[in-house]
Amino acid sequence: MAGQIFYRFHTYFYRLRFIIGNKLTILFAAVFLFAGCALDNSNTSDTVPEHDKRYGIYSMDIAATTVELIYSSDNSLHRVHENHTGTKLIFQEDFGDNTFRDSEICLINTDGSGYQRITDNTWLDAYPSWSPDGTKILFLSWPDYPNNTMDIFMMNSNGTNLLELYDSGDHDADCFWVGSEIVFTRESRIWIMDDTGINARQVTDYERAGQQGNANLPFGDYDPRLNPSGDIICFDRMINDQSSSGNYNFYTINTNGTEETAITNTGRQQFMAEWSHAGDKLLFMVAAKGGGGIYDMFIMNPDGSDQSNITPADWPGEFLCSHGIFSYDDSKIYFVGEWWE
Repeated sequence: MAGQIFYRFHTYFYRLRFIIGNKLTILFAAVFLFAGCALDNSNTSDTVPEHDKRYGIYSMDIAATTVELIYSSDNSLHRVHENHTGTKLIFQEDFGDNTFRDSEICLINTDGSGYQRITDNTWLDAYPSWSPDGTKILFLSWPDYPNNTMDIFMMNSNGTNLLELYDSGDHDADCFWVGSEIVFTRESRIWIMDDTGINARQVTDYERAGQQGNANLPFGDYDPRLNPSGDIICFDRMINDQSSSGNYNFYTINTNGTEETAITNTGRQQFMAEWSHAGDKLLFMVAAKGGGGIYDMFIMNPDGSDQSNITPADWPGEFLCSHGIFSYDDSKIYFVGEWWE
């Protein structure tokens, strides 16, 4: 079914929406219990996020908790990633109502200048990630939709020299590049391959992977992220289907498949853990806990200890935070903000 295939993209946005014909229906409306943007958090900020449109890309100084709007749009924004010099951001922007045909890869300088639309076509381009040297962009694309599959592609940073890097024969997703290796999701399991698109090997083998329950996604492992040294993968695993978007714990595993370790046991609606560039912290998003929607950013140590909500408690309750990443020097966090209407 198209709806199930759609969910295999697996960015946070796609966990919240389900395809019914050509419409997107919000699944989480019932849990938006806006008791303030941050639960269990006493942090406050010297600034309140600005906005003139529904979506924005923001930077937050971690020490000062000051926030700056970099880019705003009425189009939904997803999956921000910074280049190795800390000068440019790539992201996904949806330019229409049909995500299968209207999602494109865009670029902007970290100071908000130099906006560019890198892809411009009639099919889906999503989940961009910079190459380590900043000359290439790795991303997901589905040129033949609704036929064939979504696969992993590569292009120059200006959009030239498009190359299909990998096609497993199934839908491939959640690609991320560190050093000479790329991690990705295939059939609800974590895989790794060389950055030339060869030598793909399976890393995780969760016994329930691929089983369809009551959630929109099958049970399984998603959103792999290699640490900066390229030897440990952090990923999220759906461990129960009590909510429509699934409930997850974070795990780490060596790239050779050994020492799989659950680093959380909360089973919350939490997704997409991103490594700091020092490799000593993980940033992740919690969509809901305790029956309420919060959409906040949290930080923890790589072993799951010292979890803390870093989203200022005095930010407006209708301001939803997602897709957070550390800046190249770990002093800031870039994230997507949505003003819920």
